[in-house]
Amino acid sequence: MKNLLLIAGLVALGAFILYRIVKSIIENVKRERFRKKNREAQFSGSAVKEKEGFWASIFSSNRRTRAERIGESGERAVSSYLADLECEDYQVFNDMLLRDGNCTTQIDHIILSCYGVFVIETKNVHGKVYGSDNAEFWKQYLPDWGYKRYGTTQEHQLRNPLWQNAGHIKSLRRLVFDNDIPIHGVVVFPYETDLYVTAEQPVLKMREVVPYIKQFKKVVLSPDKVGFYRRRLLEVISTTESDRMRHLDNVYRNKERRDAAVASGKCPRCGGNLVLRSGKYGQFYGCSNYPRCNYILNK
Repeated sequence: MKNLLLIAGLVALGAFILYRIVKSIIENVKRERFRKKNREAQFSGSAVKEKEGFWASIFSSNRRTRAERIGESGERAVSSYLADLECEDYQVFNDMLLRDGNCTTQIDHIILSCYGVFVIETKNVHGKVYGSDNAEFWKQYLPDWGYKRYGTTQEHQLRNPLWQNAGHIKSLRRLVFDNDIPIHGVVVFPYETDLYVTAEQPVLKMREVVPYIKQFKKVVLSPDKVGFYRRRLLEVISTTESDRMRHLDNVYRNKERRDAAVASGKCPRCGGNLVLRSGKYGQFYGCSNYPRCNYILNK
């Protein structure tokens, strides 16, 4: 009996090891196929796993949360659409972690082309999404019966992705691109999401991303300039796990600082007082320094 249990345990262990090996090989093959198809795709997130080594990638524990897995799924979906861009005119970079002194910036997608630079923030959420330029939080409403991936909760909040992308563009200006280089910020949602967003910057669905990019026909960067900025971009990319962990720590610390400021009735952007006001869509808290600061916190 003991021998049977030992044999069964060894078989189970062998099956598990074989599964992880096959899974890792399949992921590597898919990644290489995409790279060959797109020819200029860069994955700093995947590079972390590659730098750790093949065996380390197989046996490393999965520390990602469900929200992180959902976000990565959305980024992969957008990456598949961006693969349709012509390689001679566009260079696509996905999941970039940039070093900015002691800080880091994570950007979902960057497209470098002779027609300008496009910075894409992906939000893989469904249902109905309401938001505006100045609101710190957008609202997501799901049907009463819910989605299996999100449960049956009807209302959720998500941080303004336009603000996130504006921070990414600011970092890119400081680290890579000169001020006269046109940078277009884009926020992308799944195609089935119903968007009720008032914003000057484009908030698009996944299938609309490539047509939006291709509508820019005016050449603003020479091939030499494109190559120059590509090299500068690659110089600030981080592929270390320590930087990834430091980035997550910075995100949590910034959230704590923001929550502390709001709890004390202060604007987290400029330090002004939060004042209760009434608007077209109901009451909200706005910064007392308006119009110099147009921060809005929905009640």
